[in-house]
Amino acid sequence: MGFISTRLARLHDKKQRRHPDSGILSGAEPRHLGAQDAERAVLFIHGFIATPNSFADLPDYVAARGWHVRAMLLPGHGTSPFDFQKVTGQELEDAVLQEVEQLKRRYATVVFVGHSMGGALATIAAAQSSPKGLILVAPYYSVTHRWYYMMRPETWARLASSVTPFICAPGTRQPIRQTTDKGKIILYKWIPLKSVPVAMALAEKARHEDTLRKINMPTLLIHSVNDTVTDPAASKKVYDVIPSPDKTAEWLTRSNHVVFWDYDRDQVKESVSRFLSRWES
Repeated sequence: MGFISTRLARLHDKKQRRHPDSGILSGAEPRHLGAQDAERAVLFIHGFIATPNSFADLPDYVAARGWHVRAMLLPGHGTSPFDFQKVTGQELEDAVLQEVEQLKRRYATVVFVGHSMGGALATIAAAQSSPKGLILVAPYYSVTHRWYYMMRPETWARLASSVTPFICAPGTRQPIRQTTDKGKIILYKWIPLKSVPVAMALAEKARHEDTLRKINMPTLLIHSVNDTVTDPAASKKVYDVIPSPDKTAEWLTRSNHVVFWDYDRDQVKESVSRFLSRWES
């Protein structure tokens, strides 16, 4: 079974369009937007098996407001799942902190926007580097439990990884409710199960009290109550623990996990805009 899944993943991987030099999938590239000489910057951190493409046009929207935008590409992402299976949690954390350091050298104000696993990474990085602001969108602190699960998804992943190195996640099951843009979201179709414990460890670290007690900067949480991937109840628990005196939680009702491509996308833009406006005067 392991040989079959690896072979299928390899065959699919070879068919993907990618940049001949970097190996990055077409449309998955990291992005720099907005004026280099701006006084403030936003760092976008995408999620598990995803790319900066997950944020849709939100980076462009923020850049148009006068911010410099950096939408990073995490190690092992946007190239091949065979790359991702070699990446450690520390490498992911270090990559984010390296981006933060580069932005802080040039910009007086730096704000993080983290989605899904990128939300966990943004939480960890914020605890270590104290950005001016933190925006968490559908952050991954735990997987959403469904009534038909026989066991926790994390437990299932541990067991499955001993049988097969990859599982297939069909593009038709992308976690958004509106169907028009489903095919536009760039995700790995084949998920390396070795990478699941890496994400789980990041989530555990992000939700730990030692991390959360350092989140004192203005914080905005945006999460859909209908998220089938990351657990909104876990986000609520984290939100309640965060000691920041300036924090806001907004609960969406029409979207699933990738809210930037879903029915609430305009509401997300408005919420992000309102949050960032405090540094725009």
